[in-house]
Parts: sequence; structure tokens; C-alpha cells
Amino acid sequence: MVVADIPTAPWYKRYSEEPELFEELNSKPARVTINGKRHYHTPFLTGPAPSVTTIISETASEANKKKLEMWSKNNPGMKEAAAERGTAIHSCMEHYLKRETVDVPEAYASFWDGMPAILDQFQEVVWAETPLWEKHQFALSEDGVGRVWGCDEEGRAWSGSPDIIGVAGNKLTLADLKTSNGPYYRRWPKDLEKGSPEWRANLAGYMKFNKCCLQLGAYDLGIEQTLGMKVQQGAIIVSTKDKTQLFLITRNHLNIMREKWLKVVQEYYEQVKVMSDYDPDLI
Repeated sequence: MVVADIPTAPWYKRYSEEPELFEELNSKPARVTINGKRHYHTPFLTGPAPSVTTIISETASEANKKKLEMWSKNNPGMKEAAAERGTAIHSCMEHYLKRETVDVPEAYASFWDGMPAILDQFQEVVWAETPLWEKHQFALSEDGVGRVWGCDEEGRAWSGSPDIIGVAGNKLTLADLKTSNGPYYRRWPKDLEKGSPEWRANLAGYMKFNKCCLQLGAYDLGIEQTLGMKVQQGAIIVSTKDKTQLFLITRNHLNIMREKWLKVVQEYYEQVKVMSDYDPDLI
């Protein structure tokens, strides 16, 4: 069943031909909360599309959902503090790439220390939280939120806000910035004693890394469908108190993540359909 308007060309071409289509869309805030979950206003006919993070969180295993719930319960205020820190470092990144004044809060100075050296590797910036090129301004809403959107062959839509799109190492690069109390890890901690504190820390970093790769796959598809650009590599920048990590993600790995993402999208919409089909009056 088709649930969205599927364009035959990237949305930026449709914008160049019919800019009035986006005037009403971008006259309102990009983000909207539905049933406590983040969605974005997009041109799709079915209304706001679920965010990338909403889809990932809703399709997580019940075990992982319970672990996150228990962690939040046992660490009151930590989730909010991490969100505040992430917002601050993302804001600094945006201003830095746009060559604006960067005001780093003293409390997060150590998380920013390694960032400039990595951000300086971008030879040109196409997107830093918001689109910088004129032809991509249709993806910017009145509240200053930039987003891209995509859908699968069945029209099942999603949307999200990439952190960075730019040229680094002469390759068009999609980068995602994370702040974390601990480092990320690319590989499963198979050489560590299972259950040990070090194993648990490595496992948490490994799971965060893979979740971020999945996000990149979603943004990669959205960028292609919305902006008409094909990124050549991905990057994950992890800002911690002790160091700043940089992971390069190959084009081949992005392709794998795109396919995995489409399966996650299908699972999400199947869950939504089951919920919408449920009628308590029939019980």
C-alpha cells in the first residue's frame, strides 16, 4: 500500500520547478510531537513523517527498551544532562563550520577540545545542521530546523536532520556528531572477559557505533532523495571528555546500512499498522 507521494526525481528538482509547494510547508515548525514521539513536517501526503530516531527507538528489542528504562530510573537526570551537553556541542560545531563565533560553555570545554582539528578537515561545507547552499534552502523550515526526508518503494516515509555534509579528503562526506561519557568501538569485544566492567563498556560503545551507522544509512537515503546528492563516505565523530574519536565509514558499508535501514522502516510501519488495527471494543 502506497502511503506517500513518491517523487520520480529528487525533491530539490521539484522545488526548482514548483517552489510554491514548499512555501506552506516551511511556514510552520519542522518538528511535531505525536504520541510523545518526534515527527517532521515533510511534503509527503500522509502528514508528518516519523524521525529516524523515533523509528530506531520504537523498533528496538523489548530487552533493550527495558534496559534503557531501568538505566533512566537508576540514573535520574542523566538523560537530560546528556541531551543538554549534546545540544551545546552540536551548536558549537554548527557555528564553527559556518565560521561564526563559537562560545563553548565552560562545563563542556573538555568535550570541545578535540573538535576543531577534526572539523578543519572539511574543505567545503554543504550542510551544518542546516543547508548552506541556496538550492537546498527548501529543506529549512521557519523555525530554523533543517531536515531531509525519504521513503521506500512502498511510500513508507521517514525524516531526520543530518549534522554535517561536506567535502573531506576530496570526498563528499556525511558526518554524525555524538557526545558520550565513554568511547565508541567499531568491533565486538570478543577478546575481553564477558561480563567484566571493561567488556560492558566496550559493548556499550560497540552498540552505540552500530546504531549511529544505521542513522547514517537513513540520512544517506534521505540526502539522495531530498537533495539529489550521493555521498561518497560517512564519518562518526565522537566527543568525550578525554578524547575525540573519528570513524570513517566506507561507501560500501553505507550501502549495507541503507538496506538494513529499509528493513527497520518496514518493521516500524508494520508495528504501526498492528496498533492502528487494534480496536478495544472488539475484546
